[in-house]
Amino acid sequence: MDWKDKYPKKTKPAFDELLAYFSDDIQALFLRFDEEMRGRFDVHNKYHRYSDTAGWAYGYGRYYSCELLSVTIENDCFNLLGVSVKDEISLQDALARAKAKYEDGFEERYAAICAKRRADQIERSKRRAEREKVQMETLARDVDPDKFNRFVWGKMVNRGDLLKLYQDEAKGLLDEELLDEVGYTLYARCVQAKQARELMEKSRILCLHCGAVLDADCIKVAGYTPFSKDNLPIHCDCGYSYTYREYRRSCNAANMPGGRAAPIFERFAQKWPGCRDGAQKMMLIDWLIHECHVTLMSGEKGRSVCVNLIEGSKKQISDLIMQLAYGK
Repeated sequence: MDWKDKYPKKTKPAFDELLAYFSDDIQALFLRFDEEMRGRFDVHNKYHRYSDTAGWAYGYGRYYSCELLSVTIENDCFNLLGVSVKDEISLQDALARAKAKYEDGFEERYAAICAKRRADQIERSKRRAEREKVQMETLARDVDPDKFNRFVWGKMVNRGDLLKLYQDEAKGLLDEELLDEVGYTLYARCVQAKQARELMEKSRILCLHCGAVLDADCIKVAGYTPFSKDNLPIHCDCGYSYTYREYRRSCNAANMPGGRAAPIFERFAQKWPGCRDGAQKMMLIDWLIHECHVTLMSGEKGRSVCVNLIEGSKKQISDLIMQLAYGK
C-alpha cells in the first residue's frame, strides 16, 4: 500500500510504524541515516508535517524554525535533498549533501534563532514585570503592605550544623540537642511543603503565619476586573493577605520540597515522629542524606533533593554531601 494511502492526513504514523513500512534493507539504511543526523549534526526527527503531494514527511532540525532537511517516504526508498536512498551508494550521497547543507551556515542560523528567542523572552519578561508592578501597587492600596505577600517558609538545615552532627556522631559523642534541631528542621519543612503544595493543587493556600486554610477559588472579583483571579488578594482573619500567583512563585523560589522527590520527603515526615531514641533519629536523617547523595550521583536532569533541604549554593551543598559520604 502506498505511504499516503496507508497514513492519510488524519493518521499520523509513529516512528515504529515508519520503520515497519520499510523493507528490511531500507529500514537498516534509514536507521543508519537517522543515527548520523543525531550524532553528527545534532538534529532530530521530531517535526512531522503533511502535504498533499508527499503525505507525511519528517523534518530533521532543532525547533520548527531551524530545520536542516526534510525526508519524504516512497514505497521502496526515502528521499532527501534530491536523493532517493535505496542502497549504500545513495545513502552516502545523501549524507554528503546533508553535510554540505549543514556546513552552509546551519549553526549560524541556529545561533541567530536562539539569540532572538532569548531577546524576545527578556522583552516579554520585562513587560510582564512592569505590568505586574502596576497591578501590585494597585492591590496594595487596599491592604496592609506590611502583611501583604509576606512569605515565611520553613527554614533549611544549616550546613555547619549538619556537618557537626555527623562529626560528633562519628566520635561517639552524639549531640541530642543538635540532633533534634536538625531533625525537626527537616521535618517541619517537609510537612509544610506537603500541606502547601497539596492545597495549591485544590486552589487553596495555607496561611504561613497562622496555619489557616484559605480558599483561593472563591475570591470576590468586584473592583478587581483588570486582574486575573490568580492575582486577586486572599485575606486571612489573622490580618495577612496573599495573591495566589505570588504564593506559588514564592513556594517554588524557596525550593520547598516536592516534585518527583515528594515520596522521599513524605517518607521522612511520616517516620520522624515515631523515632524513639537518638539512634533511630540519626539513622533516619542519614537515610535522607543518603537520598540526597543518590540524586546528586544519578546524573539525571533536574535539581537534587538536597537543594530543597540544605542551605547554600548548589556547589556548597554538593561539597558537603560528598564530604559526609566520603570524608573521614
